[in-house]
Amino acid sequence: MTLRTWRRLFVVGFAVVIVQVGLLQQVVIGSAHPDTFLLMAVCAGLVAGPQYGAVIGFVTGLVADLFVVTPYGLSSLCFVLVAFAVGYLAAVPGGRAPYTFRVVTSFLASIGGVLLYAGLSILLGQPHVPRGELVNVVAVVSVANAILAVPAVALMRWVFSSAGHAGRELAGTGGAR
Repeated sequence: MTLRTWRRLFVVGFAVVIVQVGLLQQVVIGSAHPDTFLLMAVCAGLVAGPQYGAVIGFVTGLVADLFVVTPYGLSSLCFVLVAFAVGYLAAVPGGRAPYTFRVVTSFLASIGGVLLYAGLSILLGQPHVPRGELVNVVAVVSVANAILAVPAVALMRWVFSSAGHAGRELAGTGGAR
């Protein structure tokens, strides 16, 4: 990745922190709030592919862990795995409707990311969310990320446009190889 890509990523990341901490943390729906950090990792996987998606997922997860009371690096591990999987699946050729694919992928990847985070928290002996609340968290995060997927993908395209990824997009997916 070029220096210009990192600068753009820093700008987008800073905006994501402001939106998440300043705005979305106050939007509580049944004890859950949207998670734009996970969305950023998913969209990086969609746009830039599995390797860059995993890098962005790692960095985003480290930033997200600054705002939660769990072992440092747990979000990063989950985001790396989710972003890599999304980038890998987005690279599979096929005729897809671009907006539908992005929305559905963000929805499903958010479900997977939240469940992975909850499962790893249990394995590490951390206090975990009761089952009823976990369903609520999964619903809120996945629906919010599906709604925000299209503008978030546009932001990630802008971030990676200087890295030469814009010309290598896959047909219909918005991802890059």
